[in-house]
Amino acid sequence: MASLSEKDDHAHEPDAKLAWRESYYFNWVDLKRGISGFSTVGLLPNANKREFVFALFYDNERETYWEEPDGAIPTDFRNSLSFDRLSFEMIEPLKEWRIKYILDHLEVDIKWKARFPAYDFGGGSGTSWNGHFEQSGFVEGSIKLPTGPILAFKGYGERDKSWGSRDWHIEAWYAFHAQFKDISFGLRRDQVKGEFVVSGGISTVDGHVPIEKVDVDTEYVGSPQKIPYAATTTIHGADESQYTIKSKTLSPKSFVRFERAFQGGSTELFENMAHHYCEELDEDGTGLLEWLFTYTE
Repeated sequence: MASLSEKDDHAHEPDAKLAWRESYYFNWVDLKRGISGFSTVGLLPNANKREFVFALFYDNERETYWEEPDGAIPTDFRNSLSFDRLSFEMIEPLKEWRIKYILDHLEVDIKWKARFPAYDFGGGSGTSWNGHFEQSGFVEGSIKLPTGPILAFKGYGERDKSWGSRDWHIEAWYAFHAQFKDISFGLRRDQVKGEFVVSGGISTVDGHVPIEKVDVDTEYVGSPQKIPYAATTTIHGADESQYTIKSKTLSPKSFVRFERAFQGGSTELFENMAHHYCEELDEDGTGLLEWLFTYTE
């Protein structure tokens, strides 16, 4: 992708592959209030299917929602991004979105606004997208409960937009978002046929620097099932910059584990909201730790 334009935030024309998917993803963290979460919508027009995911972590509670409605995707773009209790609305392309999650016992309203320019994420390993961009943002939201005051929260978050045929069952990947006061990091490291492929960028208000190399040391908890919960990530930028970031999951409940079976094995995906500390900046930050592992029989 040579450059981004507002049309890239809208729907793209799919190719003929069954697994072609267009997706929107958002996350958010308010470290002071202990509120975090993420949400995504995936459109699979060739498979006549959509995917809706919402996860909210607050007051030591975990609210999760995952639905994959079958049927033709609504031709109206706005309607295609909503189902049941979860809705996404693009207020202004590449600038502002709104997410609503409404139940009888819980109402969540989130405004996501860009703080840095969106940037091309790179080609990756060729297993998950034809196009992909990411963007750091400001997030403000509210949680309305049946009793008690409305919980207001604000902080930083990351969004991504991708389109193309996705393979969920590569050997492994590691994805990472880290938001600091004046800088943001977004990356993914795929493992395919024993080789590591890195994509992503170091983002500021002035633009971004591509990431060329990532070193990761993951820590696990639990037995016999090991759950990834912390990591030390060393990021090498194309401008010869280097950042070492120590991260850990915010709380025992601020993560979700997904599993997808396929013929001959299964894939686990862990999405953990995280606290970060960058040694070079001497600054605390927030964001995401994500691991995918594929197991074959």
